[in-house]
Amino acid sequence: LAGDALAAEIAKAAPQIALVGPTPQNMLIDKLGVFRKRAALVNGFPSYTLAVSLTGVMLWHAGQCWHVGAAANLGQDRGWVSLRDGCVRPESSTVTWKVWDAAWVVAPELRCLAGDALATEIAKA
Repeated sequence: LAGDALAAEIAKAAPQIALVGPTPQNMLIDKLGVFRKRAALVNGFPSYTLAVSLTGVMLWHAGQCWHVGAAANLGQDRGWVSLRDGCVRPESSTVTWKVWDAAWVVAPELRCLAGDALATEIAKA
């Protein structure tokens, strides 16, 4: 995507998204939850801050991946949780997320929600 098509896709980015679901051995569950969209784009993509984080956990795109990582690493191609997909919005991906535990471990039940799917998940909580 480029130009107007890219701008239109970025404009569709939800004001909040959530990474939900179990990870293998519950790894990195403290890095998951509801993320709020920031005004600033990072590497030309939307970026997000974990809503309940006191430690600066963020979500951004770098290289060919979406990353959940420390605010200090914002914009870099690194993080604790990763989605290898060049999609403009992480909730639109159908690729499986992975978590870091000395190597990347597939987290097949982890998913990114937005809109109605997010509202339904919040209502269950």
